[in-house]
Amino acid sequence: MLEFSKILFVTDTDTSHGPLAAALLKSYLPLEDTEVDSRGLAVLFPEPMNPKTVAIASSKGLQIDRMSEPLKDSDFGEDVLVLVLDEAKKQTVYDDYSGTINVYTLTEYMGESGSVNNPDGGDLEDYAKLYDMLNELIKRLSDKLKRFNR
Repeated sequence: MLEFSKILFVTDTDTSHGPLAAALLKSYLPLEDTEVDSRGLAVLFPEPMNPKTVAIASSKGLQIDRMSEPLKDSDFGEDVLVLVLDEAKKQTVYDDYSGTINVYTLTEYMGESGSVNNPDGGDLEDYAKLYDMLNELIKRLSDKLKRFNR
């Protein structure tokens, strides 16, 4: 069992790289009893996933069939890991939500710096590059999470 009961990936709209990161982590931790999901900072109403993200994920064997969800104060807790994909949005999480704890950027949690940016408006090749970058990061994240529990 992992140290956290829930892992959330946070982006602006929760329609592209956050859900993709969650789907990737679920594929690397299929037997773990940990909820993995994503949330958005600017979700006013549920929206479908970006079709280019869904297409790339599907071509790699991952299915993403969900609507966007907003981040809420109730999403935080001692046993919840919140990974923000955009470095600039981490402070927004602290500023706008009470009870924030265990909030990192994905790269920060991995001992690196930088952001995982959404190629919003880009072509399918841009989304394929996003997939490759996220896949590598999430594979390493999975290994790190498993090591903490040995």
